[in-house]
Amino acid sequence: MQNRKWSATLAVALACASAQVAYAQMPTWSAEQKAVWAVVEASWVDDVAHNGKWPGSYADPQMIAWSSEHPAPRGKDAITRWARFNEGQGKTIQYEITPQAIAISGNAAVATYSLAIVRQRGTDKPESSKEAVVETLVRTGGVWKYLATTGFSLGK
Repeated sequence: MQNRKWSATLAVALACASAQVAYAQMPTWSAEQKAVWAVVEASWVDDVAHNGKWPGSYADPQMIAWSSEHPAPRGKDAITRWARFNEGQGKTIQYEITPQAIAISGNAAVATYSLAIVRQRGTDKPESSKEAVVETLVRTGGVWKYLATTGFSLGK
């Protein structure tokens, strides 16, 4: 009887542990969804590297962005100017993007994800924030490009 209780307890513990591991793994996505997410990840790598590839290499010519940092939507040229300006103002110390959902219809995709980020301006104390990001990408010539992006704070 004692062995049976021990076996049942062990089985429940293993089931709970494996359920958490399965939940933490990336969901099963189609090849198209994986391709969209690969663009999102690569754009963050290039943005943080300050190598000049963001947004130019990733943006559709008609791209717009709007966030709480700017009073109105901005086009690709303004997004590029602000990216270059911000590169000289500080750095990203650490970031993590976590996909929430990717929906694709034809040649349009909407990617939603959470962002945890630590930034530092000059010698100021680093600041961390959590954000939700919603981005629309369009496929042109087989390549996914950003058409629109917006986000909002999830609090500190």
